[in-house]
This record gives sequence, C-alpha cells and structure tokens, in this order.
Amino acid sequence: MVRRRACDGCYLRKNRCTGDQPCHNCVRAGFECSYAKKPAKPGPKGPRRGTYLRVNKELQELRDRAAPGPATPPWPGDAGSSSPQDTCLSENLSSSDPFPLISSGEVLPSAEWESNFSLSEVLAYLEIYHQRMYPVWPVVDRTRLGSMLMKDWNNCETCALAFGICAATIAQLRIDSEGFPPGNTAASQKREKGMVADRFAVEAERYRSLYDYRESTSIEAVLVPLFLHFYYGAEQKIQTASFLLGESVRMCQLLGLDKEDTYQCLDLAEDSYRRRTFWLLYVTERGHAMQHGTNICLTNSIKFSSPGHAGERRLLEAFDNLVGLFTSVEGILLDPKGHGRSQNKQYCKETLSQLQSQLRQHIQWPEEYNEVQRTDIVVTQQWLRILLWQLSLKKTYLSSGSTDASMSLTYPAHVARDALQFVSNVSLGTLVAHGPGMEIKLFEIASTLLDVINCVPSLSQDTSLRSRDILHHLCYRLFALSNGKAQRLEVLQRKLGESRISYLPFNPLPLIGDHPSAHSRAHNPTSEETGEEEEQHE
Repeated sequence: MVRRRACDGCYLRKNRCTGDQPCHNCVRAGFECSYAKKPAKPGPKGPRRGTYLRVNKELQELRDRAAPGPATPPWPGDAGSSSPQDTCLSENLSSSDPFPLISSGEVLPSAEWESNFSLSEVLAYLEIYHQRMYPVWPVVDRTRLGSMLMKDWNNCETCALAFGICAATIAQLRIDSEGFPPGNTAASQKREKGMVADRFAVEAERYRSLYDYRESTSIEAVLVPLFLHFYYGAEQKIQTASFLLGESVRMCQLLGLDKEDTYQCLDLAEDSYRRRTFWLLYVTERGHAMQHGTNICLTNSIKFSSPGHAGERRLLEAFDNLVGLFTSVEGILLDPKGHGRSQNKQYCKETLSQLQSQLRQHIQWPEEYNEVQRTDIVVTQQWLRILLWQLSLKKTYLSSGSTDASMSLTYPAHVARDALQFVSNVSLGTLVAHGPGMEIKLFEIASTLLDVINCVPSLSQDTSLRSRDILHHLCYRLFALSNGKAQRLEVLQRKLGESRISYLPFNPLPLIGDHPSAHSRAHNPTSEETGEEEEQHE
C-alpha cells in the first residue's frame, strides 16, 4: 500500500490532503501548494535520550507535587488541613503499581503525534484522573491505557478515550490551564487562550471522526461517549450530555453488557472491566434521569463486579453500596418501563415508609471508605430521602403530628440536618469532584427545607432542630461549591428573599463539626444561643 504524502500546507494545518499537485485544500484556501518538507520515515521510532528523560522527569514531578488532596481551596473558615482519607488516598485507590517510568528500550510515538497536546501531558492528566476521579468513575486503568497509547498511538479509539477522560477530569475538577500539570507552564504559555478541558474535548471528538465509531464492537465504544457526557455535563451543556449518554446506553445494549450470559466466556479482568462499565452507566443514567427528567433504559439485570485484587475491595464495596441506593428505589422513584419518574402509579403509605426506613439504616458508613466515595453515598442517600418525602406528600396524607417521622411534614429538616452534619466535615475539593450533580442534590435538600419552613411556621420555633441555621449552612456551602454563579443558587436566594430569611454568604456562621461539642449543641442549643440566633435572623 502506497502511503499518500501530505503537502506542506495540509501538514501544518493538520488537514487531510488529497496528494494532488495542487491539492484540493490549497486551491480552495488560495495557498501555494508545495511539497518542500522532507517526509518523515513512517512508523514508530525509538525515543531520543532527551525525550524519555523529559517524560520521566514530568511524571516524577507529578507524583511528587500533585498531592491527592483537593485541588480546590478548603471551605472558607475551615482549618485547611486535609483529612486522613485525603492523606492516604493514593494508597487506598491504587488499582495497580505506580505509573511506570518509561525506559529507554520502550517505544514512544514518533514526532508525528498528531495532537495539540504532548504525550507527557496526556499521561499526566490520566494520572490526575487516577488519583482524584477513579473513586467516582472506577472503570479505566490508567496504566493499561497509558501503555496502549505509548505502543499504538495510531489507534484512534484509544486516543479518543484518553482525551475524553482528560476532558472530563479537568472539567469536573475545574482545573484551568494554569493548574496542572505542574511541570508544563512553558507548554501552557505556547497555547492560545482557552480552557484546557475544551481543547481535550475537541481532540476526543476529532479522533472519533477518524474511525467508524458507530460500528465499533469494543468496550471503548461505550466509554468514549460516557466520558464525553461527563465533560459536557460539567460544562452545563445538558442537551449534548443527554445525547451522548443515550449513545453510550445504546452501545451498552448492542454489546450485550446488560445480559448476564455475555460474561460467561470472559477472563476475570475483562469480566470486571465490563461489569464496572455497565454499573457506572446504570448509576449515571438514573442520576441524570432523576435530575433532568429523561427516560431510562437499563435495568438491574447483571451481577455486580468482583474485586480484581485486595487493594480494590473497599473501593468496589463502596461503589456497590452506591448502586444499591438506586436499585432500592427502582419502580418507585424510577419507572422501569422507561420514564424518569413514575407518574400514575398508586403508592401505599406503608411501602413509602418502609423504603424510608431502609434508606435510614446506614447513616454511618465505614470510615475505611475514601472520603470521595463516602460523600457521594451519604449525599445521594439524603437526596433520595427528600425525593421520597416529596412523593409521599403528593400521593399520601402527611401531618405534623405523625408518629412516623418519615410521614411528618417536618421530616426534611431531619434529612437536611443529617446531610449537613456530614458535608460540614469534608473538603470543598471532595464535593467538587462530583460535579454539578452534587450541587443539584444539595439544592434539592435546601430548597425543600425552605419550603417546609414557609409552610410549617412552628418549625422555626423548634429549638431541637434549628432549621434556619441548617438552611443557612447549606446555602453557604452551595455558594462556595458553585462559586456564587449557579442558576439554582439564584433561585434559592430569590426564595429566601421572598421568605424574608437573611442569607449572608460572605459572613458564614461557624461550621457544625468544627468543635467536639458542636454536635450536641446542634441538637440541644442553650436558651442563650437560641436567643442569639433568633436575633440574627430577625
């Protein structure tokens, strides 16, 4: 097969050249078509000494300087120290050996690596994904993916997945062009102004256009649109994110990931890889449907993944518990026939009460779970309790004097208190790692509490709950989490103004949990404290 050579203009502009003299692109653009550049020898080359030394140096700097704690600042007013879970994150999450340095005998891509990012930058962001986002998206092994990139950079599907993961990671963690990787300031300065995540997403889309991804039968055909969904969701482009999620779900079904019999002949590693992909997609589809009212297609149809090795036992156990929260409300909050929310189904009070009791069983999750996963589980748990209460309010009769707390009008205050007691003691970076979904969940909890305060005046006088303080703290956390720019925060501020409830985001109250006695004060405030709080609200 004769390799077609690109003209100088198409090579510099990274266009596909027709190889004519003059070529079609140059004629259309009005350029002089020339072939003066000496053609490079095709195929991968052995690395120059300086190349692998530079890559090794940057990877070593990333491990030394990119601490696994939050990349974003702590809560204003917090002590700023990282939690034990943050300190030990790399040991707890490690699914394999540390990222291997490149030896002089390994093959690196040639000088014709056709991307606006260097290979070392891609590997560096994949390392950040492993350290910070693997607990949220526990699917792709960055060592395996990095090795595939270094050995076969011509595989467009592998490149699309790598760039998609980088784009999603940067957007979710809000890493700007100057944040990471730490050793690449010179390379960053060479780029034109713009967000790095956007450029990675463009690269992922470009590589997708170079192969027939709709006919692909690999697991990457599910993962590439899924990670692009995460990117567009973090960028608040909900329609694009929804289309990509739908594409990922359809590919999942076409490949049979939702059928148990397709896993019978797979080895343990591939079996785990595919099951994790299915369950991550299952949770993502349900969260998106409940937040944006879209339909669902996947059902609880296969077994959960078994841990590949001892180091991942806790991580997969935590992920399994998150999946269990969503499977518990299937058919209640989610209609298995396709609708995001059940509309016409009849519910009995006992069924809803029993489900609330089931969600309350695990208020304290194991400390061995890393902070990122525990935060996802706890906040999702409280969010589902609020959604169930809202459903109970529509379908059954609730009263302030009910002996069943979950069937009481004041129940959201108890749920909000449970949520606040947890999020008050986690770093801002931990919440940021979960993207806009975390904002939506906390907003739903705070907004429901505000509605109850307005409808049940006696709740404001209940000193055992301190509902207004809880609302104040939740609003402050939402403000910090959204940088004061979220549309939902504006809605909440407007509702606070209409309710004549003061909200001072720049002058927060002390955080619950800052002192050992704070927990007891939250439940049993002294009359002196209560008087001060009522005075402040007035």
